[in-house]
Amino acid sequence: MPPNHLAVYLSNRCNLNCKYCYVAINQGEPALLTFEHLKANIDYFFASVPGPLADKKITFLGGEPFLNFPLLQRAVDYVRETAGPDLILQTFTNGVNISQEKLDWCASRRLYVTVSLDGMKATNDRVRVFWKDESRSVFDTVMQRLAGVRKDNLGVSLVFDSNSVGDLLKNIDFFYKQGFSRITFNPELYEIWPDEKVELLKTVMAGFRRYYTTVLRSGARPFTVPILFSVLDTERGGPSWWHECHNVVLGSDNKFYTCDKALSFPFAKLPDADVGGAAPGMEWEKRRAELAEARAVVDQSAGPEHRQYFCPMGVVFYSKYAKESPEKLLRNFTAVSDVFGNTLTELVNELRDTPAFRALYVEVNLV
Repeated sequence: MPPNHLAVYLSNRCNLNCKYCYVAINQGEPALLTFEHLKANIDYFFASVPGPLADKKITFLGGEPFLNFPLLQRAVDYVRETAGPDLILQTFTNGVNISQEKLDWCASRRLYVTVSLDGMKATNDRVRVFWKDESRSVFDTVMQRLAGVRKDNLGVSLVFDSNSVGDLLKNIDFFYKQGFSRITFNPELYEIWPDEKVELLKTVMAGFRRYYTTVLRSGARPFTVPILFSVLDTERGGPSWWHECHNVVLGSDNKFYTCDKALSFPFAKLPDADVGGAAPGMEWEKRRAELAEARAVVDQSAGPEHRQYFCPMGVVFYSKYAKESPEKLLRNFTAVSDVFGNTLTELVNELRDTPAFRALYVEVNLV
């Protein structure tokens, strides 16, 4: 299957300095894509990747995309003029610069917006901090901005780690009561989880299964959990769905990369890591060879038939650029991903014939 998703990293600058961020933010020389860069790379993506435009997706990332909102607007307008209304567009923002006016504009262009917050204040501010003033509360700042906006078409995304996993259900319920229509949550897979925390994750995920089942079957206001789309895709694609990477990664240096985990390091430390650009074109053979090498490492570690719920190849690429062995990180990645994904698969199987579940996940084409 050819790649169908263009992941655009607009810049390497952000007003936050989140401790788990996998992008080398605020490091090295500033890099910001221009509109001319964006136009050329979007055109290249549309022309060089087979398939209808409506089947493709573009995600605008950062740094912080809302720091460059006029550029984001020009890029989104260009995509809509070129590809029409059906191609999925999404962006993630830390929420510091969010406003109803900006969200109204995004809604008018069918640009899905998700705010990155990890939970209530104690959870969020432990890891999500301002770049130049860690004494200032990110949670308080963003919640003040969110107090004035509608959330019926707004998503929120949580990252939880071994320290915050025990508060996951409380944090999900907090955002549900705030009115968010989409709540996604993912484990931090690049830390080494102690065995007792993996066991705690099993208990917490079982609790979420009961919680979400109650919400969908009670007739209460439902919310979408975007990670469940990935679970459904994993079921359809089989254990080796991740063998063919569906991402085209555009760095803020105007170059393509095989995997976005390369962006964990400043560009100056990535000589020859890119695979070309819109001009003179992507080095498709180099990309294929790098993916094949990463697949072989994962298959040797976990076995080719092991069901993966997150793409494990990023672990290999991260380890490669960090000049570390990937084995320990891959074992941890697999253990945490299995607990997380197996419970969500059980949840999907339990709810798949529920009318509310079908309305949210089967009868729609969303992010």
